[in-house]
This record gives sequence, C-alpha cells and structure tokens, in this order.
Amino acid sequence: MRTQYSKYLYATDAVKNLFNFSNRTAIPVCLALIFITVSPASLSDNLVRNGSSVYSDLGKDQFAAALYLETYQKNPQAIESLPGEKRMEVRVLNNYSKRRWFNFWMQSISINNSRETFSGSAKQLVDLMQAAQSAPQAGDLVEYISSPKKGTSLRFNGTVLISGLSNQVFDLLLRTWIGGIPPNAAFKDEILGKQRNFQANELLETVATDPKRIALAASWIKPPAPVAKTKIAEAKSAPVAETAAVAAAKSTAEKEVGSKPSETASKDNAASDNTAPRDSGVAEQLAANDNTKANNSDSSQETSSPDKAHTEEPHTGKPHTEQALKKPDNSAEKAEARIEESDDDNVDFSVTAALAMRDYTPIIVQKIFRQTSYPGRAVQRGWEGTVQMSVLISKSGEVERITITQSSEYAILDKAAVKAVERAAPFPEIPDELNTRVFDLSVPITFQLK
Repeated sequence: MRTQYSKYLYATDAVKNLFNFSNRTAIPVCLALIFITVSPASLSDNLVRNGSSVYSDLGKDQFAAALYLETYQKNPQAIESLPGEKRMEVRVLNNYSKRRWFNFWMQSISINNSRETFSGSAKQLVDLMQAAQSAPQAGDLVEYISSPKKGTSLRFNGTVLISGLSNQVFDLLLRTWIGGIPPNAAFKDEILGKQRNFQANELLETVATDPKRIALAASWIKPPAPVAKTKIAEAKSAPVAETAAVAAAKSTAEKEVGSKPSETASKDNAASDNTAPRDSGVAEQLAANDNTKANNSDSSQETSSPDKAHTEEPHTGKPHTEQALKKPDNSAEKAEARIEESDDDNVDFSVTAALAMRDYTPIIVQKIFRQTSYPGRAVQRGWEGTVQMSVLISKSGEVERITITQSSEYAILDKAAVKAVERAAPFPEIPDELNTRVFDLSVPITFQLK
C-alpha cells in the first residue's frame, strides 16, 4: 500500500493564491493616534488565552506568542470569521533590529496572503510596523488587537501607538501564525490550543518589561516640551555665527593657496533597469502529486540512520551551508551577528518596498517547495519535522549562504531541505525597490505524513 504524505501539508492550499496580481490599488486609510497609556488587560478583559507557543530561530528563543479570543477555537477558518475582539500577544525574548523585525513579519505575511489581500492593506500595514520608534528589545510586550468598533491597533509596552486600522490588517498578521505556512507545525497547533506549551505560558506570565522601556513607549505619543523664547533666539543666531567663522576660514585658506580652483569628483550611481519578474499564473500544488518521488529519493544515498541531526559539510561549488544549532554558543551567534550587521534601525520602509517584498518572497518560496522531496527512508520510518532555514540571496539571485537555524532533529530531513534550495537556485534578481544588496529569507519546510 502506497504511503500518503505531504512535503508541506499546510502550504498546499496557501501558496495557490499567492500570485494574484489583479489589484495593485491600496485603499485609502484613515489613522487615529490615541494619546493615552493603558494597562495591558484593559482592552481585553473578557478574552481567554486560546493557545501559546515559543518561536525559536538561530538556536535561541526569539519570542513567546499567545492568541486571545472571546471563546476557545481550534479551527483557523472559524477564528478568522469570529466577529468579536481578538488579540495577538508577543513577549520579546531576544533583541531585534527594525529591519529584522520588519522582514520577519513581511516575509511571513507575503507567503500566507494573496497579493490582492496584501495590496489592499499595504499602506496601513507599513504604518502599523513603523508606529514604534524603537526596535523590539528583550522584555518588550507587543500586542496586535482587533476590535469590531476600533479596528486594528498596536499596543507597545502598554501604550496604544496606533489604532483605527482596517481589521484586514489584523487578519494579515494572524495568518502568519495559523495560516498555510506557519513558523512550524507545532507552533500552529499550540496557538490553536491543540497542544499545550507550558514553557510559553510561563514566559508570558513571568517575563517583565523594563520600566524604562514602558516610559519610552509612553513618551512617543507626548507632545514636545515647550522651549523658552531666549533659547529659540540663541538657536537661531548660532548658525549665523558659525557661517561667519566658516567664511573667515575659507578666506584665510584662499589667501594661502592662491587662486587655484578646487577639483571635485562625482560618481553617478545609476539605478539598475532590472526588476523582479512576476509570475502571472497560479502556483502549482506543493503537496506530493507523485507519491513515488518520495520512495525513490535520497534513501539510496544515505549510509546511516541517525535519530538526531548533524551538521552537513558544504559541497564544492555550492552555497556555503551552516547549521546554527550544532554549536549554539558559537555558530548561531555568528549567524545572527551577520544578519544584524546588515540591519539599519534608521531605515524607512515604504509601501513600494513592502509590495516588492510581497511579490518577490513567494517566487523564491515557490521554487524551493517545488524542489522539495520527502526522503523515502524518512517516510518508511515515520520521521516528521520542520526545518527552518535562512537563505542569503545576492543581488543577482545567486545563493550565498544556507543556514539551518532550526533543525528538524533528523539529519536526513535537514539535508533534504538544503538540497531543495540548492536545486531551486538561482533565483530572480532582487528588485531595486527593496534597496538592498542581499536578501535574507527565512524559509520553513515542514515534512509531515498524512
């Protein structure tokens, strides 16, 4: 009897709707800032914790997450259709940069929502992501709230920073947890309340926010303190004095060097004419259409059957492959440091960049999923798991590095995920709208038997 399986069970239906390019018009938005500080429970007193989980990456726990609803629900579609209030709670456990935080959510949103749905709320989504003036730090409490009357709002360390957004914005965020491609299968099941995560519950209840961070968040919505008139006058006169001093210095310098004209050099940084290609069709189903593919894949190439994962050596001529979990006190920190080096906390994220990321991310993920095969020996032995990878893509679309940031705990599954990326490469060129030399994509591949 042929074994039925799915190389990515959740992705089958979700990715089919990722390439809808019919609607590029973002709906007008009307935002309302609420200049009050509230306690974390004041807007959600009647909600129950539906489920909780911990998101881990790069060998570290990144945040504890919980979903609050008016009634317990285990069905994703039922949760989305609930008319009452909902709340997503994120207790940050590790420091983020603005870019890393933005990319994490935008990439997850991109692969769990159609372009039509995304583009209709793109402006509001960007406003929501930029409402906080500081990147999340360890101990911060970030809450996304959906209310029938107040729409979607963001509460950061107890202060409501933005509200009045469409409830569709909350739905975009919610699908990153319970949609077709969640961080991993266990995370989704725990958020849905199908499994209990006692560690997550403990972290949510015991980790406290630094009082300085609470005060900082509250200060973002306060008007600036008045400045005395004498100080204003001093500030206005300062540039004049400085200008005079500079003029005197220039006059002295000209006398010393004579009338020789200064030489100037300029560089023309022309923008690239290439843009990311678009797939106008519907993505093929990513579940096993050919069940014999699993039984004929990699099993003949494996010479051992370890129950736990080990680090795979990089192959000559192929992208460098690392496994962050092998030595969490060394390799994971180095991998994370490399990511942080490219982050810029002062960067502004535009709607154009958000739409470009929405278009580009599913193309990469789709190519990887199409090349994913469930190893036959893993099928025979009932091995399942999620492999979380960081794939670093160059401007030209070449893969520079593949890092296993969260192992499936089975070397054969980890290796299959890495091979899928290697076979899928090269990828389309990074679109100019993303304004980056490299694109670091987080890709979860779940191997799950039916």
